[in-house]
Amino acid sequence: MRRLAKNMSWMFLSQILVAFFGLASLVVTARALGPAAVGVLALVDAYVQIMDRLFRLEPWQAVIKYGSDALTQEDFVRFRHLVKLSVIIDILGGIVAGAVAILLAPRLAPFIGLPDGLGAAYITLVAMGLFLSLRPTGIAVLRIFDRFDVLAISDMVIAGLRFVGIVIAYMLDLGIWAFLGLMLMHQVLTGLVAYFLALQELRRRGLMSFLGLKLSRALSDNPGFLRFLWNSNFNVVLRQSTQRLDILVAGALLDVTSVGFYQVGKRIMTSVVRIGGPIRQVLYPEMTRLWAAQEYGKFWRLVRIVSFAMLGVSLLISIPLAWKMPELSVMLFGPEFRAAAPVMTILMYAAILYLGALVLNPALLSMGLDSALVRTTILSTAIFAASFLPLLYGLGIEGIALAHVLFNLVWTIGCILAIRSYLAKNRGA
Repeated sequence: MRRLAKNMSWMFLSQILVAFFGLASLVVTARALGPAAVGVLALVDAYVQIMDRLFRLEPWQAVIKYGSDALTQEDFVRFRHLVKLSVIIDILGGIVAGAVAILLAPRLAPFIGLPDGLGAAYITLVAMGLFLSLRPTGIAVLRIFDRFDVLAISDMVIAGLRFVGIVIAYMLDLGIWAFLGLMLMHQVLTGLVAYFLALQELRRRGLMSFLGLKLSRALSDNPGFLRFLWNSNFNVVLRQSTQRLDILVAGALLDVTSVGFYQVGKRIMTSVVRIGGPIRQVLYPEMTRLWAAQEYGKFWRLVRIVSFAMLGVSLLISIPLAWKMPELSVMLFGPEFRAAAPVMTILMYAAILYLGALVLNPALLSMGLDSALVRTTILSTAIFAASFLPLLYGLGIEGIALAHVLFNLVWTIGCILAIRSYLAKNRGA
């Protein structure tokens, strides 16, 4: 519990400051560019992130799971093989994702609501950052050695630098290209800084000599690694499809001003959801250790404590914000954004559901129920997709927000049923 408290304190500080810088950056951007340009930035970011998630597998969850086992057994050779495999996966994934994003940009940019010609150029600039994303390996190494402090400080500094850049761009009236350039800068720093910090940690522990090792050894010593890699990423891809594709579909069917309203609502929701980010990130390696050591009593006590605590905290924060959302939207973004208040309120309730069920994802992965997690997310995504267009046509951007509430509700129920089914078959757990 002391280790959890220490790691969570760093991650909470990081996420609070990152959320503050993110919200402040959005406020300055909205006042500098207006709703339509905010919609354009949202479409570019959503397109690049979707391509990143579809064509690049992030190995950090698999490396933490298998790396924790290797370090517990003091098998440092096996651990170094895992690091080498993770680096190769990051490099190849970044090349594929970046190339596909840039090659498809001229064809897809007008389809999702971006201007002809300029839309593809916007995407190309930001997508260049995909070629330099080694963050997943950095995350895995730093978290597995409990260096949450190093990761937290770096994230705070990067977010602060982006905010300073946005303020300068606003004061100098540099226009949308400057804001796109800052998106690229943020992506490059996020992709590389954590990796180089992880290399320092490996060097300090005498585990640096991994580049010359054979990849085949990493796979043979860790049976099931590729399956776990695919399942853990497939689950994220499905969840991200509801978080990013919705903006692209809204851009294709609505005007960019509506997308701008929806974007500020989602950013408010993201700021609330960030409260749970540190907990999930700290819990996963800890829960993996507990499950591997068969400490089932401590494991389930942790699940209960976190679930009830997160639900209570999210209600305390979200309900007052939702009550004053019209005034808040005008105060933060200006009178042009008053129409964004309803969608912001609905997305706040979606955030409450997400935070209350936050612990279920790391719990299922720690238990080895990655396949059940994928099935649950597939079902939730299918229901989200089936309800998306009817709600969009019937209620506009507020309907899209309601689809997120429905997704989180179905996902939560599905995860609980998967855990209950497993426990019924394995009474010892």
